[in-house]
Amino acid sequence: MKRKSVRATLLCLAVVVILAVAVAPAGAVIGGQQDTGNEYSNVGMKLEWDLWVPGQLGFAGSCTLIKNDADGVVAMTAAHALWPLDAPTLLKTRVTFDPLTDYDWFMTIPTLPDTVKTYGVTAAVLHPGFDVATPYLANSKMSAIGPGREDVALMWLDSQVVLPGTTTLVAPASIVGLGGLEVSDLKDETFTAVGYGLKDFLVGSVMSSYAGGRAAATWNGRNYKEVSVLAAGGVSADRFLTLTNSVSAWDSGGPLFRGDTIVGVHSAVSSGRNASPGYVYRLDTQSAQDFVNHWLGHGPPE
Repeated sequence: MKRKSVRATLLCLAVVVILAVAVAPAGAVIGGQQDTGNEYSNVGMKLEWDLWVPGQLGFAGSCTLIKNDADGVVAMTAAHALWPLDAPTLLKTRVTFDPLTDYDWFMTIPTLPDTVKTYGVTAAVLHPGFDVATPYLANSKMSAIGPGREDVALMWLDSQVVLPGTTTLVAPASIVGLGGLEVSDLKDETFTAVGYGLKDFLVGSVMSSYAGGRAAATWNGRNYKEVSVLAAGGVSADRFLTLTNSVSAWDSGGPLFRGDTIVGVHSAVSSGRNASPGYVYRLDTQSAQDFVNHWLGHGPPE
């Protein structure tokens, strides 16, 4: 479901993206609870102009605020949710951290109320282990979580993020440490999936979600849900976890939390109709840790 030719430059430890947000195959919450209390205030939604309809903002997945200070504002998302991109589109990409629980649109957003604050994306990097030369097939398990899919990216925002209607800074999420998911049995633990995508299973074909600029299922802002791990990701167990069927095929990049700590990024589901397990990119691996720590210490690419 990607739209443009790949144009990315390898810079130091990451592919520097001067490219634009494309639709992402997984990440939001099926059968979740609306975040009416703004409990997950550091989880945001990406919006891209002209993504679905010319002249309108389009829903382009979720992200998580991981740094929010005078030295920089950084949000984490899935690598494939930012690829392929171009500089003009990147500079028109916006992020909001409003829970948006009073709205019922999806895919296209004709007008955002003045009360909904958005933040511009000024720079982005993909993990260098994300293969930008091979098409990403949303409904192909091995294409989505196989070799060459280190599925994490970072975005720099143009100003510090505040709670809606206030000047209070949003607290960024802490990130799991190296080996933090190496426990005896992850299936005994409880995690929380957060995101802005569809809240129930897609009705009919995948393409029916385009009809009239609306999805065949329901959207109602940021949702969250307690989930469990079915298993590590098979042959990709060193990089992915398999979750119970709780995430939507229309929203990658949202976080998987253990308590207040982000441990993974939603990457893919195995069915376009959503009634399937979801796959989460692990952040406790050496590869993910090296990427995130380098760029948090380095600052945005020049």
